Amino acid sequence: MNNTAFIILNTNPTNNSGLEVLKPLLTTQGLNVLHGFDGKDVPSNTRLLFIESNGDNVWQRLQTHISELNTDCDIILFNISDNTELANRALLSGIRGVFYETDNADVLMKGIRLLLDNQLWFRRDVMCSALNRLLQFNKEAINQITDAELEPVKLTKRERAIISLMSKGAKNKEIADELNISPHTVKTHLYSAFRKTNCRNRIELLSWAQYNMPNELR
Repeated sequence: MNNTAFIILNTNPTNNSGLEVLKPLLTTQGLNVLHGFDGKDVPSNTRLLFIESNGDNVWQRLQTHISELNTDCDIILFNISDNTELANRALLSGIRGVFYETDNADVLMKGIRLLLDNQLWFRRDVMCSALNRLLQFNKEAINQITDAELEPVKLTKRERAIISLMSKGAKNKEIADELNISPHTVKTHLYSAFRKTNCRNRIELLSWAQYNMPNELR
């Protein structure tokens, strides 16, 4: 199992949080933590890749680092400014999470634990903004739906309850506690919902739910 976290540092960082705060927190989670300045330095056994993303030309530098990668890993941005557009773009591009330069150690630790649990780490306003964009993108396709009869998607009551809680920003653990089931069972129901709705991820599933079960998302 991949157990390495790699930190790509900015050559002109605004602070030293990468090595002084982020690295020790990752180490407490049993990860072997390495650091460097280029994507080509990232080893093949990397699980989490943190890229320091502040200063000018952030997106261009990020693209350069990613193009240099020789491994498949979860990418997280850290030390970013309060830049909603960058966070939106990151989420829609498949980045797993973002940490801001104002985030303290408690926020970093909470996010790291969720990322290690294969969840995303974005602020709720960013998630909502990205979802609204996807809904806008889907309008054209939805308008092309004909009056032909379609096979209805039959979600179970539990699957619908999980989607409803997820739409309110609840994480897997919070959903599990609310429904008195295990986080593993939550994942099982989500995978079933993905399969039935032909959705590839949570954002697509929420987009589907907005049009197919709107009353349950209120």
